[in-house]
Amino acid sequence: MSPIRLSLARSIGLGAALVFGATVAAPAFATSNLLFMSNSPLAYLHKADNVSLAAAANDVLSHQQDNETVDWNNKGTGNPVAITAQLTPTNTQKDDTRTCRDLIVLLGAKGQEVTLKLPTCKKGENGPWELQKRGAQ
Repeated sequence: MSPIRLSLARSIGLGAALVFGATVAAPAFATSNLLFMSNSPLAYLHKADNVSLAAAANDVLSHQQDNETVDWNNKGTGNPVAITAQLTPTNTQKDDTRTCRDLIVLLGAKGQEVTLKLPTCKKGENGPWELQKRGAQ
């Protein structure tokens, strides 16, 4: 497998975090009176959206400077719901072994928006970007 494909495959986990709330927590919305969350842009993401958004996030984290925003949309993914995102890397910190950045994602669908702040790190120059637990950096 080529390094680019391997990196993309590993970065899909980054996109998975974007839909985690929608796929795992959706049943909990109804039982906890958080039904309004079912209209969150996260709830409209499909698998193809997730793959495309993860690839865009990986590209932004790898190539954009802090506070440079890149627009993304899900055209061509087969999802009838139009979804947009603005991806902005911030707070870059480097040491001898890794680079860490926050990825700010402003996700929009059906007139609703949600902002996510995802802490990520990669080892070395060519390692894959991976989500970090809060306080684990």
